[in-house]
Amino acid sequence: MMYHSPGFCRGIHIVHHPRNAANTFSSFPAGTREGTSKFPVIVFVHGESYEWNSGNPYDGSVLASYGGVVVVTVNYRLGILGFLNANTDPYSRSPANYGLMDQIAALHWIQENIAVFGGDPTNVTLLGHGTGAACVNFLLTSSAVPEGVLFHRAILMSGSALSPWALIQEPSRYAAQVAVHANCSPELPHPHLLKCLREKPLELLLSTPILHQPDFTFAFGPSVDGVVIDTGEPPGGDNPHYNDFDGSSSNPPKPEPQNAITILNNVLLRKSVISKLSRYDLLLGVVKAEAYFAFNGEDVQYGIEADRRSKILRTFVRNTYSYHLSEILATIVNEYTDWERPVQHPINIRDETLEALSDAQYVAPVVHTADLHSAEHRNSYLYVFDYQTKFGDYQQRQGCIHGEELPYLFGAPLVGGFMHFTRNYTKSEVILSETTMIYWSNFARTGNPNEGPDGDTSHGGRQERSRFKNVEWTAYEGVHKKYLNLDTKPKLKNHYRAHRLSFWLNLVPDLHKPGGDDVPMSHHDLPDDEPPPPKLPTLNPKKLPTTELPADYQQPVSNNSVTVNPLDSTERVEELGGISTTTHPIEDGFAAYSTALSVTIAIGCSLLILNVLIFAGVYYQRDKTRMNETVGGQSKKRNENGQMPNNICGDLESSIIGVKGDPATILGHHHSHHQLPPPEFADLPQNNATLPRPPPPPKLSKANVNALASHQVAENQPLLSTHSIQLINTGTLTKKNTQMNSKHNIKMEELRV
Repeated sequence: MMYHSPGFCRGIHIVHHPRNAANTFSSFPAGTREGTSKFPVIVFVHGESYEWNSGNPYDGSVLASYGGVVVVTVNYRLGILGFLNANTDPYSRSPANYGLMDQIAALHWIQENIAVFGGDPTNVTLLGHGTGAACVNFLLTSSAVPEGVLFHRAILMSGSALSPWALIQEPSRYAAQVAVHANCSPELPHPHLLKCLREKPLELLLSTPILHQPDFTFAFGPSVDGVVIDTGEPPGGDNPHYNDFDGSSSNPPKPEPQNAITILNNVLLRKSVISKLSRYDLLLGVVKAEAYFAFNGEDVQYGIEADRRSKILRTFVRNTYSYHLSEILATIVNEYTDWERPVQHPINIRDETLEALSDAQYVAPVVHTADLHSAEHRNSYLYVFDYQTKFGDYQQRQGCIHGEELPYLFGAPLVGGFMHFTRNYTKSEVILSETTMIYWSNFARTGNPNEGPDGDTSHGGRQERSRFKNVEWTAYEGVHKKYLNLDTKPKLKNHYRAHRLSFWLNLVPDLHKPGGDDVPMSHHDLPDDEPPPPKLPTLNPKKLPTTELPADYQQPVSNNSVTVNPLDSTERVEELGGISTTTHPIEDGFAAYSTALSVTIAIGCSLLILNVLIFAGVYYQRDKTRMNETVGGQSKKRNENGQMPNNICGDLESSIIGVKGDPATILGHHHSHHQLPPPEFADLPQNNATLPRPPPPPKLSKANVNALASHQVAENQPLLSTHSIQLINTGTLTKKNTQMNSKHNIKMEELRV
């Protein structure tokens, strides 16, 4: 039945109860009476894509009735609405995985309401397929999910968070395209950009054309947001790639490039994350042809040539790795080539390429997850669904296609098919469906897919199960690596595709290393004949305005310069020559930046006019000084002709004042290594960036300094004789010098007489 929760408006919960499902399917769980016990709960998280699909097409009535469980399917936000991440800082905490947050909210709703439907809130199993399995994996390791409260076991079908497509590498690239399409500036700060996007119509956001979306990944999906998915501490924490660095070396490890493998390692291979994963019972597995949908219809029907294979694998390598791409590509081609055949047929080339992509994107990550989990937990169960539907939609050559095992999980063969599943099944396929539902429901009930020692009392007395009763599904562990091969005749096997998985889990990681410091980055490039893609918009947010002053800020002392009075965080007043301009905080959209740009232009023009006026005054002062020098030259000429000036004391006083007013001429001062601006610039603040600074004076000895000081005084004061005054380090006249000048004046009076 369908139930719309008023507390969870983001998605629809479809709850299938065993007692209600019995009206559709006649098998009612034996030994269960209404009100006597609670049933285990299976929450199904759909997959297919991070950008489309729904939980509605998956009817859990047959599984609920046959397995004696409560089945819940949920919807969650997808695409732009579910995974838009406009944050450019990987270590900030800003929610972006709204789809995962919807799943967490659904789990909270189940804890509060599932008991009304006969479900046990203390026995919840989270089941995901494809991208849904990756979402479940992220929830298993997320710090936003309380451990052991919302769910207690997990089933990962054909997907893992360690898959290279599971996590979006650069989500801000696609957020920039949405921002440009919605007419929101990519330079807006992150909170203002989100506010601008929220004010846009939904149709406008959903109509954004996503350009140059890389193959083998998604434009929108789970990404690092610091809330649901985080990278932990910066390099040097518990990141396994930095454990060997103890800080004693002067050459710390270089930051790794942001590619799919590096991000996944930093997110999911930390010790704290692995510890969280190992606290849940885990059942996981794959099918044979996982990457089937990477090929088009023509490739499937006629096969592919060697150049087509090279193009597909080259694209995968470029979008997944960063180092030694040519070597990795050549190794993959060599590994997945049937060298026993003298001539490579297009069908064989396609099959080998399909295996390469399936192993790299699905099988190796799932087995790696099982290795990590089984090392810390004993309830790890691995399966390989190795049966392809006889009258299905796909050719028989490839084996089980990605998603082709779902009809057997939901019991479609038992009722002749329903919804989008195939309608025609054989008797052996019906038995395989029953076996699958029994294993899955047993695991949801106890954490062990095998039946209890007291026989089966919860699935009815079906005789068809007797042929599989002796097949004991042994737990997976790192030595024997046993797994269940699900087919019409299930078998327990070990070391699934061991050689090929060793290639992906050991050899390729060894090749994917930067090498020494002498290796240029051009060595890692992968040559390609295709033209480079056009440059796409990127997010470049500007910092929010603050009232904090820079460390090197100095308050101006002049009344003629620009005075900045910092006020509160909402207003700032700038006085420019009596003109007061008020600027308010930044607003959203282009209008806010237009206002800020106008204010900036006005301030710049005002400063330009002020500089013009200042330099006009400077030139006027220089002209006046030249005129005074001309008059002084005439006086000096009279002095040379034997005519003494009428006011020697007044000229002497003005000369001393002039020396004190020109600090640039006092080289004997203890701040002689700083050359100050001339007196005509004294009204300007000393840290005015618009004035060029003169070069520092040369370092001279004390004798040279005294001589140079005397020489400069003579040049700057033409009315004084070189023997009239002597400067010392303090720039003042001594008593001895005063007496000498008095005697000199007496002698001059005697000569006049």
